[in-house]
Amino acid sequence: MKKDILDIDGKKKGTMELPKCFESEIRNDLIKRAYESEISTLRPKYGPFYLAGELSSSSGKVKHARSGYRAHYGKGVSRSPKKTMLRRGDRRFWVGAFVPSARGGRAAHPPKPWKNTEKLMNKKEMEKALFSTISAAANNSIIVEKKFEELKKTKDIINSVKKLIPTNTKNSLIVTAKDLKINFGNFISVKKLGVRNLAPSGQIRKNILWTENAIEELKK
Repeated sequence: MKKDILDIDGKKKGTMELPKCFESEIRNDLIKRAYESEISTLRPKYGPFYLAGELSSSSGKVKHARSGYRAHYGKGVSRSPKKTMLRRGDRRFWVGAFVPSARGGRAAHPPKPWKNTEKLMNKKEMEKALFSTISAAANNSIIVEKKFEELKKTKDIINSVKKLIPTNTKNSLIVTAKDLKINFGNFISVKKLGVRNLAPSGQIRKNILWTENAIEELKK
């Protein structure tokens, strides 16, 4: 598969033979699984403190033996956990605590911070999904000459991108061989490229700009 190479002004400079990954079989099922897998690894673990709603000096246990100290059998006291607010002798003045139905008690079924929500995927399947995404985005891809990565001023890079991609520039993806620290658009090096970059929300981007050096990195 061949593709035109454009210069930094958007004019045709020549043609280039693309690597085989641009002609890979398009597997939408793998693309979806890979996207969900990558997103799941970015999701931070969350949940309440494991002792939330149970921090009290009193145990919350109510003794219901028929006799003995602090026994409350037959006194109309429920068995739900309570904490002592005031006591006079063997009498206790309680308020409900700890249980979800009590004010200030713990949550009934809160999120568990120790729960593993990552959806793992085999390395070969992930690689195949990436190649499949690249193949699906082949028609939306534009290749620019090596000189693009040699531009040092952010203003010059932005002007060049606008000439290469006149519409929807900010939502376009620019794939380079090395990291370009620019606060504009979506720049990413080819070594860090993933399915979620090429297909955010599972949909292929409309415009993807590849540098000539990035294409050569894919051939390795």
